[in-house]
Amino acid sequence: MRLLLLFPLLQVLYALDSNLIPKSSDDNSPCKSCKVLVESFEKGLDRTKNDHFGGGNTAWEEKNLLTYSNSEVRFVEIHDSLCTETSKNQDMCFHLSGEYEHHLKEWWTNGRKEDLYQWFCINRLKVCCPPKYYGPDCLPCKGYPNVCNSHGTCKGDGTREGNGLCKCNSGYSSDNCDQCANDYFAIIKNETLTCKKCHKSCKNGCKDSGPKGCNECKDGWVYTDEINGCVDINECLEQGVCTSEHFCFNNEGSYSCLSCDQSCKDCYGEGNEMCYNCAPGYTMKNKKCLDASEGYEVEEKSDEHGKKEL
Repeated sequence: MRLLLLFPLLQVLYALDSNLIPKSSDDNSPCKSCKVLVESFEKGLDRTKNDHFGGGNTAWEEKNLLTYSNSEVRFVEIHDSLCTETSKNQDMCFHLSGEYEHHLKEWWTNGRKEDLYQWFCINRLKVCCPPKYYGPDCLPCKGYPNVCNSHGTCKGDGTREGNGLCKCNSGYSSDNCDQCANDYFAIIKNETLTCKKCHKSCKNGCKDSGPKGCNECKDGWVYTDEINGCVDINECLEQGVCTSEHFCFNNEGSYSCLSCDQSCKDCYGEGNEMCYNCAPGYTMKNKKCLDASEGYEVEEKSDEHGKKEL
């Protein structure tokens, strides 16, 4: 019974404790958060670079500025405003700035000789790697230094995560993204590979651009000659492609059967002027199927442009 009474209290305590711990996600990874912190610190450096300098050109002001530039006062001013100007990764940024303030202060008091990102995120916290390196040991990405043949991204690039393998851009394939994917053809210029998409009429790849470069033609296309290559088949020229209540509309590589106007029994196009025969309740007048309830005499009237219409 006591356990049952304590259970709600434990749930509340667990929820409160969980909210105190910064959560990590793909957008809130340790490396990303560390980058945000470094960017915030660098903005603070830029924001305070002319503080305590009145704009005069006196030797006293120059000396005062030099003293302030490396002072603990300036460090505190920058540190106290860290992460306040960002919305993304802010919770983790605040966590890192408080948890590792001593590292930031060490870098500051040692004269800021090294790049902060390299010193703090890569060397001290070990949550990031240099560009084109990945994983816990910061190993070189696939194909380094020409990572993924410049046609893809390294999984884990710049972080302590990933496997260093390539995720190829659209149109490229193989372990190092140095081949063209299916339905793409290769262009090599100045020893550089570029993959271009085959024409939409091509089946099983192509060797060049346009419909004449196809290895085979897709359904709905037919090979004519070397000049034209694969040409669209107009299925609408065939008899009985659509039912009598529909008319055929040719698309590239295919066709569609569209409904006739409600006034048509059968038709060859869209609208009441495209009927072969009128549907029950309609009658043909001046090559249009009109509502029979209005009678056979249709009054002509002129629109605002002076054109006569039914």
